[in-house]
Amino acid sequence: MLKPIFIAHRGYAAAYPENTLIALDAARQAGAQIVEVDIQLSADYVPVLFHDRDLQRLCQQTGAIHDYTFSQLEKFNVTDIEKFADQYAGNKITSLQVFIDYLKQHPQLNAFIELKRSMIDQFGEERVLEILLPLFAGMQKQISFISYNQTILKTIHKNTDYKTGIVVDGWNEYNKQADWQSEWLFCSAEGLPEDNAELEINSKIAIFEVGNVELANKLLKKGICYLETFRIKEMLSAFSSGN
Repeated sequence: MLKPIFIAHRGYAAAYPENTLIALDAARQAGAQIVEVDIQLSADYVPVLFHDRDLQRLCQQTGAIHDYTFSQLEKFNVTDIEKFADQYAGNKITSLQVFIDYLKQHPQLNAFIELKRSMIDQFGEERVLEILLPLFAGMQKQISFISYNQTILKTIHKNTDYKTGIVVDGWNEYNKQADWQSEWLFCSAEGLPEDNAELEINSKIAIFEVGNVELANKLLKKGICYLETFRIKEMLSAFSSGN
């Protein structure tokens, strides 16, 4: 059977506030070789690591990332009160530049950069790429861009050397494009087809969210080894012990 290759979903998000440097560093220290983060833009075009469309769950604030300048966002705490209570009070939002600097310090660590749909809807594809692409100059071997928005991925694929990955919740959302092919396809575990023959595509397949050994083994038997997980330390430990 295949051996799993785990992707730290928003860092070590089971134990630390997701998409922040402490979660990403904890994932690397746990043994992760690949991490995944989400990118959005502040009102003054500063890219930050953040997943949700609004700030309520992680910052206990109204509005969205794009409603605030970066200096305003820096004043908010980033945690998950329901999960961590006040354990990480004072943890701040992580800018993309801080994460890029971190990646350059750890060249063995690879990253999937998810371009959030809400950001693209708010600012437009052209502006998003104008801001983001120069920041990743020279990092084509270390990062890949992923998104639910296939239009922006097609532009990246056709005009740059960066690898791309389409994200879908269900397999029926994946439409093979005649004029381009992404290197990756991310799909939810629940959205996979029962027929394994449908998995025979040219893109590498990565599955989210994989939080237990039973599901990981089921996917490995299907021939899928790239598994995205919030529980990176636990999953790496489980499979290093022979499961």
